[in-house]
Amino acid sequence: MSKTEQPTHGSQVLLRQPEGQPDRVEELRLLKRTFLIMCVAFSLNHATVTTPFVYSSSVLQHSVGYIGNAILNFGTMLCSLFVAPFVNSTIGSKNSMLVGMVLYAVYVICAAIAAATCGDYDEGQGKCEAATAAQWVFFTTGSVVGGLGAGILWLGEGAYFAATAEKVAALEGRPTMDLTKELAAQFAAFYLAFEVIAKLSATALEKVGMSYAAIFFVYAGLAVVAALMFTQASTVESSNAGPPLSLCGKAMTAVALWPDAKIWLLAFTNLTFGFAAAFMNGYVNSNYTTPELGSGYIGTLTAITATVAAVGALAFSRLPSKQVAVFLGSLCFIAIALICLANKAGWVHLSGWNWGLVTLYILQGLGRGVYESTNKGVFADVFPGAASPGAFGNCMMQSTFAFTLCFLFSDFLAPALVWIVLVLGLLTTPGLYLALAVKRREDEAAADKRPAP
Repeated sequence: MSKTEQPTHGSQVLLRQPEGQPDRVEELRLLKRTFLIMCVAFSLNHATVTTPFVYSSSVLQHSVGYIGNAILNFGTMLCSLFVAPFVNSTIGSKNSMLVGMVLYAVYVICAAIAAATCGDYDEGQGKCEAATAAQWVFFTTGSVVGGLGAGILWLGEGAYFAATAEKVAALEGRPTMDLTKELAAQFAAFYLAFEVIAKLSATALEKVGMSYAAIFFVYAGLAVVAALMFTQASTVESSNAGPPLSLCGKAMTAVALWPDAKIWLLAFTNLTFGFAAAFMNGYVNSNYTTPELGSGYIGTLTAITATVAAVGALAFSRLPSKQVAVFLGSLCFIAIALICLANKAGWVHLSGWNWGLVTLYILQGLGRGVYESTNKGVFADVFPGAASPGAFGNCMMQSTFAFTLCFLFSDFLAPALVWIVLVLGLLTTPGLYLALAVKRREDEAAADKRPAP
């Protein structure tokens, strides 16, 4: 076998290390290719899921959609803490992602069947007025499966991302922090672009007469295609995987980080985004956007938010540091809160803004761009190697905790949401700097304990 020849086993690429230096150029090419495959496959698979999730409360009977979405959010939160870390530690990040993608496909299939089994669909209103037993069974069961899939998929993606950044940085001789910034922006751009395309495509297909049940079946097929696509990616695992864990240790990987102050100091970005998204989707949409522009434009405005987030993620990656990006992202969420508080005080009047309301959605998009990209890089920097899976499990738990809390207690929390967003936004940057300071102190202490060469 020649120096550059590579034996393969299935989709895993095993780079042979003969005498002398390995072929770094070829290894880099394979790593970047496999990361691109991951970005496209993940983004396509996830985009197919967001559509039934968003439309479920209208396409399905309202209570079915509401309860199903609550189950999915709550299931994702629990899975991120206990199930996903165990799965990732047992079968690795790539296989975890494949399991998550398959479970996502099952969720979309169940949503399609549920949409097709409405008892009384009002064509004029475009709503399901009465649910059948089949609709309840398929959507609630699918939501349980979807919650498991989300927790497993997102944690696996975080571990896969961190391992790729670590290996590319080592091969290129660059700081890992530079690679986490670049790769996070690349991932976020694909992820958000596919989300926009999926939402606009669903609207277009519905306009030409396709039922939502048929649309969901098409999306389920695309979810399967995405999973098959990802089988062509290479296996990438961190070289610092840590010691073997017991079954209980694997399940508690995320919870084991709770005594670490850094995991909570970094939580503010996740919590701010979660509460801000709930505030925009609930309070702003119903109190400002619908009276000014009509509910029909909400889809267009949310597509603008995702588009701005995709562009913003790429732009933020060019800033000199992640701290600057996080600061700017937090300012966007703070600005949303301040504008709405100024409206309550009578200093500004959103009731007359009309299309000027797009400003709020642009600010939300810029903040989301930081959440979807820079935030991922920060978690990978602060919790490298064996700590990454547990850290990304906590990252997912924190954001879904905010979503779930707002979802279940929307009426109670609605008056306070704007203040919650403001306070969390103000705490985001100080929390990041404190986490980085703790990380530096830990690294210095570890360096002092290492024996001199």
